[in-house]
Amino acid sequence: MKQLSSSSIIRGIRSYSSSPASKPDLFLNPHSWQGLPADQIFQLHQIRKKYLGDAYNPTNEERTAILSTITSLTANKPTLDYAFEIENFKERVMNNTPMKDRGKPQKLSNMFVINSGVEPHHARRIDNLHRVSAFEMPLLSKYQQPYTPRSKTEAPIKLTYNSDFGDDITNKHNRKVTLYVELKDLKLNKEQEHKFKILAGRRFHYGTDSFQLKCERYPHAAQNVNWLIDTFNKLVAESKDLSKETFADIPLDKRHMKTWTTKPKPAFPEEWKRPQDAPTKRHEIINELVEMSKQKLDSDHLGKISP
Repeated sequence: MKQLSSSSIIRGIRSYSSSPASKPDLFLNPHSWQGLPADQIFQLHQIRKKYLGDAYNPTNEERTAILSTITSLTANKPTLDYAFEIENFKERVMNNTPMKDRGKPQKLSNMFVINSGVEPHHARRIDNLHRVSAFEMPLLSKYQQPYTPRSKTEAPIKLTYNSDFGDDITNKHNRKVTLYVELKDLKLNKEQEHKFKILAGRRFHYGTDSFQLKCERYPHAAQNVNWLIDTFNKLVAESKDLSKETFADIPLDKRHMKTWTTKPKPAFPEEWKRPQDAPTKRHEIINELVEMSKQKLDSDHLGKISP
């Protein structure tokens, strides 16, 4: 049914007040709507909602009358512009009432089921996960196999992923991937190792003879992994190719190692330690009384059992 305009509301109020067969205050008494046609019930509902204004509150009698018209509606009739929340009839009271509406009767919310069904769906999803973990996950034990990690000769590259177990998998933390490989696992000769270190630059750690590269430029971790693998393969291929340039005359630049090395922790001199100048512990008298009571109880108990 289409929404009624203000003029139609006024004409409807006048028609109901002037009609001898109907009560003039029928739109104010939802308990008398039972048995009326669907169009008339929805017209009374619109008139009541417009007439009461801010003081309008849906009642159970109004809900029952509107829900009773569902069976009389057919598929070829137009859809209704109003729907009650049939998921649960518990009325929600608005707590964030504006200052201009304070003092008026409580405005009970009347929301659509489809637009307000997030919480029930979330609860059902959690229940379903609990059922899966309780009844279906134990059945996967028959497929378990012993894990044998591959050796470094087969897989020298180590990829480290990050995850904060959040819904946003494209944030800066979740999409970052780190590639780590040791130089000895690449099977390079001395000239190739020198060229690899020159090309790696600040990404090579001379203390552990390892190469590390990070990437977070793409929104997904898999895309960053592809970029890391492609870049690393190009670096290794260029290091093995000594036909063009060997960089043998270029010395290694290790200035970046100053930021990688850890600073030694300062040691407090032993001659500066003066335990005699330490502050006295508070409530020391309580501990002394406790020890004295323990000794007294022990001596009394030993005196009773000793010959």
